[in-house]
Amino acid sequence: MVTRETQADRRYGLGRSLAPLVDEFQRRNIVVDYACQSDLGVRATAWQQRLHRLLSGLLSQFNADTDFSTLVHVILERWNMGRIAAKIAAKHGHTHVHCHDPIIAAGFSFFSHFYPRLNVRWGVTEHGFGCYTDAICADGVRMGPRVMHWMRRWEARTLRAASWVVSPTRKAMEQVMLSLDIAPVPSTWRHIYHARPALNHYSREEARRQLGWQDDVLYVLGVGRIAPVKQFPMLIHACARLEKQADVQLVILGEGEYGSLLAMGRQQGLARAIQFAATDDVGLYLCAADLYVSTSASESFGLATFEAMAAGLAVLCTAVGGVPEVVGDGAQLVPPELEALTDAMQRLLDDEALRQSIAQKGLARASAWPDIAEIANDYEKIYQ
Repeated sequence: MVTRETQADRRYGLGRSLAPLVDEFQRRNIVVDYACQSDLGVRATAWQQRLHRLLSGLLSQFNADTDFSTLVHVILERWNMGRIAAKIAAKHGHTHVHCHDPIIAAGFSFFSHFYPRLNVRWGVTEHGFGCYTDAICADGVRMGPRVMHWMRRWEARTLRAASWVVSPTRKAMEQVMLSLDIAPVPSTWRHIYHARPALNHYSREEARRQLGWQDDVLYVLGVGRIAPVKQFPMLIHACARLEKQADVQLVILGEGEYGSLLAMGRQQGLARAIQFAATDDVGLYLCAADLYVSTSASESFGLATFEAMAAGLAVLCTAVGGVPEVVGDGAQLVPPELEALTDAMQRLLDDEALRQSIAQKGLARASAWPDIAEIANDYEKIYQ
C-alpha cells in the first residue's frame, strides 16, 4: 500500500479507510507494507526540494495560467513515493503494489524499470470524485487549459496501464471515466465501498463529560482536513445566520491552518468561538455532538459522514459526488448552497425528534453495511 499521507490524512482521510484493511490482511497472514511520507529519508526529501526549485522556475516562464510551483510540488511529492514503492517492493519481494494515487502509480511504473528482477502487478485507487487532475484543482491548484489537458492524458494513460483501478462508489467510478473520456468500463475496473467503520462508542453523557461540554449547548460538528474542498467557511456562515446562535457551539475536527477560519467566525459575529481539535478518537466527539454537518463541494464516498451515521448521530450533508449513493435515507441531504444549508440546520436544531429520526435511519443503514472482512474479500479477488 502506497500513499502520500501526512498525519492529518491518517487521522481524518485516507488512513481511516486503509488502516482497517491492512489489519485485516495481516490477520489473514498476508504480508503488507504501508509506505507514506514518513518513509522518505533526508536525501530523498532534499532531492525533491532541489528538483522542485529547478522545474518550477523553468516552467513558470512558459505558462502564466498555471501555478507551477504548487503543481510541481504535488507531482514530485507523489512521484517520489512511487520511487520509494519500487525500492521497497524490490527489496522485500512484494507481488502486488497498490498505489492510492495515479501520480504515485506513474512514478512506480517508471522507477520499476530500474529493478530488472521486480515482477509485480500494480493498480490504483482513485479516491476523489472524478479524476485526480480535477481533485488537484478542487484543492486550489491553478492550472491552465493546456496543462489540464496534458495532466488528464497522463492520468488516463496510467490508469489504462494498471492491473486494476478502484473507486469507492459506483458514481465516483463513472465520474472518473467521464473526466478522462474513457469508455466503455474496462473489465479490470471496480468500485469497492469503504467498510463499516469501527468506532469507540460512548453514552452521550459520558462523551460530554470527558470533553467538558455543557448540557445546555447544542454542538454542531464538522470533520475533515482544513482544505478548500471541505468548504468550512460555508458552515461558519450558516452558523452565524442561525436563530439563537448563542446556544450553538461549532466544533471542527481537522488539521491545518485554523487562523483564517477563527477570524471568519469573529467577523461573522459568532457568539461562541469555533473550537478546533485533533484526535485519534473521532467516536468520542461523534457520540457527544447534537448534529454532524458536511459542507463538502466534492466527496467520492464521505467516510467521515458515514462514521457519523454509524455513531448514531443526526447527519446533514451536501448532496455531492458519491454521498447520496452511500447515505441513502440515513442523512438529510441539501444542495451545496448557503441558504439551503442554513434552513436545514435551523430545522434540525429546533427539532430533537427529527434529529433522532434521522439518526436512527442512519444507524440502521450503517449497521447493514459490509464489514471489513467482506471488503477485504473483494480486494483479494482483485489481487488474485
